[in-house]
Amino acid sequence: MDVVSFMVFSFNRRYVLRWVLAGILLFIPVVDFLSLGYLWRTSGLSMIGGIGLPTWERKGELWREGARLVYITILYEALPSFLCSFGFLLFQIKTLVTDLAGYAMVALAVVAFLLCSSLLPFAFCVYVESMEVRKAFDFEKVFGAVREVLGPYILAYAVSLCAMYVTYRLVHIPILGVILLLTLPFYVLLVSTYYFTQLFRRTSLSSENPTTT
Repeated sequence: MDVVSFMVFSFNRRYVLRWVLAGILLFIPVVDFLSLGYLWRTSGLSMIGGIGLPTWERKGELWREGARLVYITILYEALPSFLCSFGFLLFQIKTLVTDLAGYAMVALAVVAFLLCSSLLPFAFCVYVESMEVRKAFDFEKVFGAVREVLGPYILAYAVSLCAMYVTYRLVHIPILGVILLLTLPFYVLLVSTYYFTQLFRRTSLSSENPTTT
């Protein structure tokens, strides 16, 4: 099922309330791990070629897996965060040398953030398939898988970012904006999760790819 078919399918009356609930929970601190866990389960279902959207059964499992995705994200962004913090610390010394070094650190932080963030979709896929957090940090293999589908990967990542930006702009619409805020951000994540999972299955890193078996 391609991404357009998935989007049409997701608005089936049987499934729409499932992701709407996840969208609402996404804005409740700590409880939002359930929403991220729902993305984990959606990816897992897509990984094995399942059709439809997963249920909300075993909520404890959803919460734990959502917390693990947050943990993976935090570790992926640790280097950019450190570089950025170190750069701003250098600015506080207020000398020409430290200011230049600070700008260099912030520039490196931006590059590191873009690189690390761009690898997260496949890092999540690796974890979903293997259920081993350490494998999500096998950067060489993750990057190699991205290179195999680089064109569609970059396009999908750019479209996802643009969709998130459009969502942010739409939430400023009075009254309707609140409804959009509670549904669109998670829906963008849901569709992106599905697409990146399908893309991951085409790489040699996935055990679901018949060419790797």
